[in-house]
Amino acid sequence: MTRNLYFFSTLCILLSYGAGRVSGQDMEKKMQLSFSTGRQQEDFHWSIAGNNNGTDPNVLSELKWKNVTGQDYSASFKWNVWRRFVFIADFSHETVNSGSVSDMDYSADNRTLPVYAENFGDNKGYTSSWSTGAGYTIFNGKIYSLVGYAGYSANTQALYLVDLTGQLPGLNSSYKASWKGVFVKASSSVKVFKALSFSVNVAYNQVNYNANGDWNLINEFQHPVSYSHTANGYGINTNTRLVYNISHQIAVHVGYGYFNWQTGNGNDLLYLSSGEVDKTRLNGVFRNGYEVGGGIDVSF
Repeated sequence: MTRNLYFFSTLCILLSYGAGRVSGQDMEKKMQLSFSTGRQQEDFHWSIAGNNNGTDPNVLSELKWKNVTGQDYSASFKWNVWRRFVFIADFSHETVNSGSVSDMDYSADNRTLPVYAENFGDNKGYTSSWSTGAGYTIFNGKIYSLVGYAGYSANTQALYLVDLTGQLPGLNSSYKASWKGVFVKASSSVKVFKALSFSVNVAYNQVNYNANGDWNLINEFQHPVSYSHTANGYGINTNTRLVYNISHQIAVHVGYGYFNWQTGNGNDLLYLSSGEVDKTRLNGVFRNGYEVGGGIDVSF
């Protein structure tokens, strides 16, 4: 991923150099609204160790959500506030309708000697995100453009463990997570021909991670919060978009995006019904996936 970011940065510099040699154009579109819909799919997993030192064993319990899929809806707003200064705001929401979950416990290091293994489903929940920030148009030419942004974003997830076989009809365990922090982003666009353009965006997020889980069928744990996770992490979002301008005010687009988020080691707190709190090490949280879709852009 570091090599990809280096390659993209180099590409933007080269494109920007070319843009500087092209006679600049006035930013006539003061505002732009964009609406999109499509499909999103992601994998998500975390594990904890046997104690706070990360040992006994180094992986005690691990949960993995695979192929969490749903319909995604998003909207974005861009406003050329003054000269080269830009304000942006984005929002997206995905309704989860399918996915699988595995729950594994181990008694020895490196995921050996399993003592518990079960598979579940996830046919509900959601993921959502919003961000807001300000940008500066570094280069703006007839063919190329480059804009740098900085701002704040929040991403939330509500994932579930349910038994689709009917053997545990009361199972409704949940895991609700949030990734919040600042971001920096680079956005570059190149005109393919008069009505068609291609854009690339790369964003880096530095975040605080917080999550609460509920094992709803285990009486020895408290409810609705049975355990909590905290850690620091980062996220990288990339997306490409092909835009066709129907008119000066209306355009349609198709796009593809990829995201990769993860944390370092953190804390896992288990809340027992007796009132005691057990603490162990969170080995890390990992999330990655993609989205494909299309939509419409309206400019003013």
